[in-house]
Amino acid sequence: MRIFFSLIKKESIENIRTKKMLGLLLLFIFIGLISPLTAKLTPQILQAIATDGIDIKANTPTEIDSWVQFFKNVNQIGMFGLVILFSTQVTNEIQKGTLINLLSKGLPRYQVIISKCFFNAIMWILSYCICFLIAFGYTKYFFSNKFPIENILLAVLLPLIFGIFLIALEILGSVITENVIGTLLFVAGAVVIQFTLSLKEEIVKYMPIALLVKPINIIKGIGFNDYFIPIFTTFGLIIICIISSIIVLNKKEMS
Repeated sequence: MRIFFSLIKKESIENIRTKKMLGLLLLFIFIGLISPLTAKLTPQILQAIATDGIDIKANTPTEIDSWVQFFKNVNQIGMFGLVILFSTQVTNEIQKGTLINLLSKGLPRYQVIISKCFFNAIMWILSYCICFLIAFGYTKYFFSNKFPIENILLAVLLPLIFGIFLIALEILGSVITENVIGTLLFVAGAVVIQFTLSLKEEIVKYMPIALLVKPINIIKGIGFNDYFIPIFTTFGLIIICIISSIIVLNKKEMS
């Protein structure tokens, strides 16, 4: 455990030095702020840009509109930022020789993978929770929260799990390709394949991408049971990605 915590400390120092931790926090603070504000101001913006003779009718924004914006921003801006910020985690250490120096001193390779997965997941969970709390607070301020908090928490849990899957997938891509472009293409390819397969409803219900499909329905109290299978599938794939990363790293020759 001493080695593990030393690696976590190293990851913390490195992420603070490169400002990745700050970047991720600022990105999700922004998403937490902009989501309810977008829902609140959209009707006013539409009225402001309406030209003479054109009457734009916009429905009065509600709490649901705020959460729709939240999930949209997290699934698009948030996930994209998460992948970009973490794309250099392993590749930089391999290319700069930092990882080689650590392994030459007898550091178990599996601890490198596990410590990176653990630290990245903690960073992601922390940033995402702050984002949610900001969005929740402003949604309550602008619209009040009429839906049960347990429904909201269950809905918010789904993108959180998918984000952990992306982290594990990205570390596997980093170990396999050893370069940033290859890592990004690896993750993008996996996501594109899921989107392609998701065109068939009988397949999408088994895939991680299903966690991003209409979580707003859970807030309305509809169909959380439909997500049990993709949740278990996603956790299974997370474990597979971590084990595969360890196996690939163990077989690599570091010199």
